Amino acid sequence: MEPQWRPLREPAAARVWQEVLRPMSSQLRSCATQLAAEIVDWYQSEVPAIVPDAPAVSEQVTSVEDSLRQVAHCIDTGDDPRRLDMTPSTVLIARSGVQRGIPLNDLFRSVRLAHEKTWHWMFNQITTSASTSEQSAALELATDYMFAYADRILVQAEHHYETEREAWLRGTAAARAAAVDDILAGTEADPQHASKRMRYDLNRHHLGVHAWLDAPIDDPEAQTGLTAALWRLASAMSAQSPMVLPAGSMAITAWLSRSQAFTASELKRMVEEPESPVGVSVAIGEPGWGIGGFRRTHLEASHAHRLASLLGERAPAVTRYRDVAVAALASADGEHAVAFVKRVLGPLAAEDEATFRVAATLAVYLEESRSPGKAAQRLTVHPNTVSYRVHQAEQLLGRPIDANTLEISLALALLPALRGLSGHRGL
Repeated sequence: MEPQWRPLREPAAARVWQEVLRPMSSQLRSCATQLAAEIVDWYQSEVPAIVPDAPAVSEQVTSVEDSLRQVAHCIDTGDDPRRLDMTPSTVLIARSGVQRGIPLNDLFRSVRLAHEKTWHWMFNQITTSASTSEQSAALELATDYMFAYADRILVQAEHHYETEREAWLRGTAAARAAAVDDILAGTEADPQHASKRMRYDLNRHHLGVHAWLDAPIDDPEAQTGLTAALWRLASAMSAQSPMVLPAGSMAITAWLSRSQAFTASELKRMVEEPESPVGVSVAIGEPGWGIGGFRRTHLEASHAHRLASLLGERAPAVTRYRDVAVAALASADGEHAVAFVKRVLGPLAAEDEATFRVAATLAVYLEESRSPGKAAQRLTVHPNTVSYRVHQAEQLLGRPIDANTLEISLALALLPALRGLSGHRGL
């Protein structure tokens, strides 16, 4: 029997193969069950993500044992390890890893750990059974064989993982998009049924999120960058299993969820200490529970996104619906909103930055119940500066602010979006 693996065809190597490696392969076949159990025990301490429960442990033991027997058979017959196919049980591990959300790096690490453990086993067998003159050649052949085998398995594992991942994402994304459309349209009201369709638990607390790039980027990985930014946000909010859907090439829509309610302090910190990288903007709705909260927080995030787009460069990195709810509601009819702001504010609606600063000060002053001190604290200026700007605002308005306060406050809330409204409506 002539071996297919080229290194074994040399006369000296062929002798070592017959006298050392083939007997070792027979021993490996006998020890496969025990060695597989030891390898999977190691997985549990080093890469616990791939063995989260008893069924996963059983699957891994079967996969590793089958692979060890494949190695033993290949060495015994002298087959080329670079031409082997993964065992069916190992293919199943690679594909199920996608469905379980196991990172590819963790699967790769498990292969390297199994490679290391198996090589040490071979080292011990060779050094205890082979003559001194044969040990060096046997160890070199075993090492070359195991590296070739591991490389082949890693290439195939990546192929099966990515193939399954693409199919899974296509199917999952389509099912999720259809379910979301039905929920938003009000035609899907059963949370259990909808959860199964989306593979996302609706009986939790949800936070609707929109994330988008501030400017077009000629980068095919832009969507990946947006998703990465969303995952950073999810981590900062201690959210589990966020659901992400593409919303074009420059935006994504998502829901963060968890079993406990999102707190006011967490939402405040999200706005004041944004986790999104430069160039990525975020809009969020208010938290909600269940299928109704899922729908409402998404709609609120959509309105916050719309208003942030109108604000343009004046928008914060994270726009919270609660902070812009009045302006979002009042700007639904853009033409009407522009006319209202200009009528109520008159010269105070001018677009130059100096006038806008005066108007912004007046808005904070009214929000703080006309307290110069509290307004100054929010604006980080002196109270006298607040009083001076309020006086300037009254001069521009041509009347004191005691009358029609509600109209003035509403017009001031809309003012930052005026430029966007005017441009959008061609006014």
